[in-house]
Amino acid sequence: MSTKYLKRFFKPQSIAVFGASEREDSMGGVVLRNLIDSGFPGRLMAVNAQGYETVNGISCYHSVADLPEMPDLAIVCAPPESVPGIIRKLGANMVKAAMILTGGLSPQESTRAFSLREQVREAARPYGIRILGPDCMGLLVPGAKLNASYAHVNIQKGKVAYVGQSGLIGTAMIDWASGQEIGFSHFLTLGDGVDVDLPAIIDYLSTEPATQAILLQMDRIIGSARNFVSAVRAASRNKLVLVLKSNIIQDGRYSVELAPGVSDEDQVYDAALRRAGAVRVETSDQLFNALETLSRMKPMRGERLALLCNGMGPNALACDRLLRKQGKLADITEETRQALADILPSSWNGLNPVDLNTEATPERFAEATRLLTKDPNVDAVLTIHAPTRMAASVATADEVIKVARKTPRNVLTCWMGRYSAIEARNHCNASGIPTFMTPEEAVDAFMQMVEYHRNQAAMRQTPAPFHLHNLPNRKRARAMLQDAQASGRDYLLHSEACDLLDLYEIPTPNTGYADDIPGVVDIARQMGGSVAVKALHRDNVYPFCYDNTSHQRWRDLALDLYSISEVRHATTKLAYRVGENYDAESSYGFVVQQMKRGFQSMQINVGITRDPVFGPLMLFGVGGYTIDVLADRNIMLPPLNFALARQLVKRSRVYNIIAENSYQVERDVDHLCELLIRLSEMAVDLPELKCLEINPLLLNKRGLLAVDCAVSLAEPAQLSISPYPEYLSEQVALKRSGRTATLRAIRGEDEPAHLEFFNSLSPESIRLRYFYSRGVPTHAELATWTQIDYDREMAFIVTAPKLSGAGFETLGVVRAVTDADNVRSEFSIVVRDDMQGEGLGVMLMQKTIDYCRARGTLQLVGSTMPSNKGMQGLARKLGFKISYNMEEDVIDMKMMLNEPTEDWQMYRLQH
Repeated sequence: MSTKYLKRFFKPQSIAVFGASEREDSMGGVVLRNLIDSGFPGRLMAVNAQGYETVNGISCYHSVADLPEMPDLAIVCAPPESVPGIIRKLGANMVKAAMILTGGLSPQESTRAFSLREQVREAARPYGIRILGPDCMGLLVPGAKLNASYAHVNIQKGKVAYVGQSGLIGTAMIDWASGQEIGFSHFLTLGDGVDVDLPAIIDYLSTEPATQAILLQMDRIIGSARNFVSAVRAASRNKLVLVLKSNIIQDGRYSVELAPGVSDEDQVYDAALRRAGAVRVETSDQLFNALETLSRMKPMRGERLALLCNGMGPNALACDRLLRKQGKLADITEETRQALADILPSSWNGLNPVDLNTEATPERFAEATRLLTKDPNVDAVLTIHAPTRMAASVATADEVIKVARKTPRNVLTCWMGRYSAIEARNHCNASGIPTFMTPEEAVDAFMQMVEYHRNQAAMRQTPAPFHLHNLPNRKRARAMLQDAQASGRDYLLHSEACDLLDLYEIPTPNTGYADDIPGVVDIARQMGGSVAVKALHRDNVYPFCYDNTSHQRWRDLALDLYSISEVRHATTKLAYRVGENYDAESSYGFVVQQMKRGFQSMQINVGITRDPVFGPLMLFGVGGYTIDVLADRNIMLPPLNFALARQLVKRSRVYNIIAENSYQVERDVDHLCELLIRLSEMAVDLPELKCLEINPLLLNKRGLLAVDCAVSLAEPAQLSISPYPEYLSEQVALKRSGRTATLRAIRGEDEPAHLEFFNSLSPESIRLRYFYSRGVPTHAELATWTQIDYDREMAFIVTAPKLSGAGFETLGVVRAVTDADNVRSEFSIVVRDDMQGEGLGVMLMQKTIDYCRARGTLQLVGSTMPSNKGMQGLARKLGFKISYNMEEDVIDMKMMLNEPTEDWQMYRLQH
């Protein structure tokens, strides 16, 4: 998350290129020529120990010590062995940013490369110098006239930032974009980053006003998955983030370890990116098309698409692709139908997609496009053209372009073919109109934008209230896991696993345990009715232990045993099989349960697993002992709320089956969501819990029942998304009235109460808080205020039961937003007008001070209007230093919480 000194990479005032010469094969020389050709306005210097006086007309110096001034940015293209020494000298001379383009420093199998990489890291550490690379292609910022790369061509200025991990894919993207006349706001590749990583770059770009969207090309996450997810979540709140994720080549350098119960790493990345609000593209072609769309599409009005073509064949291709992607065909109005009927052949069926017929002229194409863009039921139009004598590609393109320029709606175009279609696409490119080669590509690009808006809507959905209050049970659950680990086990016994579910109020059947066959018979006789028997051994006490065909261990089960003789016979067979395969120490006896198959019961597989990159994951899908549960494996990152749990259920085949067969669909879905939330809380509460599998979980008209379960343990793991900080909650008493209230962190479920709180504020309180008069906040604003990333910001509220009526009300709120480097946190506070004098301001501010100090923040700052004497008095009372900011006409309030320990921190505090 650290962005210190990154501005020096993207907006340097001076640059020194190490290893630059005029040789044709000199990478440093290529970089220097690119800097000159791009018109870089700052000072350029070359450094080469060979003794050149100039390189390409730029003054050249022998070493760092000979430079007339230290550069903002050093670009290192020198031989690998010299790089650590150069970095060390740069750091000693207070240079704060260095980009290493030199190859051969990435962690290969050779110890030499690994050693050089570590030497670079160690050389930079004492001085706080930021390192981009090695093995990166450099960076380009057209707005700053900066081409600090070895790219073969420069790029145009645009509004999309590209960040990649592969230099060659980056150069291919530049070449393609240049041919399409598409530009970028920023362009860089990271290589195998020693220091500057993907989250830091995303954080920087998310604050850049010139960047409206971010394209990421990556093959793996280097460093903290939590930082990556947090950065993408923050960026996707304001900008579209698209990701091309490729798989890692198994070449000895990297290996992919799959989470138990997961058969494909892509499923995990899909879940993580979806949770972060990003949109994933599957191929490089889709990435190119996404760039086309991002660079040229107007703001999205909605999802309803109208299709238009001079033939039904291409329309059918586009329509089929749209429906496969869960897109929406626009239902055109009767008025539009009548207008179109006046210009179309009588054979037109009056429906969308619109068939113009092969006799369509350029004018008919344009008029039909114009009428569709006027339809209130149409959000975007895709015009598809197949070349004919009646409608030449270029002439049709020119007519459609005239219409597309005049409408606020998006008009996407597809010019099929090659010979005559190339020039038509060139005309669209020159006019800034999105254009594609095939109908499928056009629909895919449109649906990427739709998916982004759907993800944003899902991220901002207000979750329903649901809180677990069984704190004593949760403490007992922690003790149970710790006791198991203390005894040397990395799993729970079957009885302990059932107890764990009981502690989290997940229903389990009546279960008995026996060490031998007579014991099983006695339990079955006591239970009565039909029973099931399961043999336990070292392989099936662990979750997700499937055989080679991905099936559950059904051979260890005997089901539907009605008589004692059946019980004895089946248990004998199980005991014989286990005895053949396991010794006495690896056999753990038998489980006996009453059969709970139930009438019209559905079997579900649900649980928790742990990914080596992203940590704990929630799994959900169709279950059973004898089916391939991996065929319906849906994944989501915890923690979950009701809205997220509902998404997880609805993506599964389970939901379709419930929707078709259940008499109470919403009740059944709510039961599943409650169970998922309880498992999510388990993942949060119990960091030692590695995996938990419930299979089968029965769902029928009586509710849910966890028939069988298994739990494994490991060292504590961190979630990729910060959970709700329940430990910060405390009970307080108001100063004047003595009313009992709760001081805690805000959560998404507080949105309705937060809206009531805002509406209760007087116009003067709103003006003092926001520095201007403002209207009622929108749902999107409220979601941003309440659904926060606890790694990046904190909002504390005081909430209490309403004095009249049911529910809770918010009495006051304080918010603290911390920068990526944890140097400063900026606070803002507002208390309800009728709560003045209750001591809420002191409570909220002291809570914020303690919280920021504990997380290592150096300084807490805020500003208020000169007329807000109450806030100024509160700040003085708490120990803030007060000063008047003449430039902004505000009162600044500052408090040091922790002393800086590094030079860069002191520098940041002074600027």
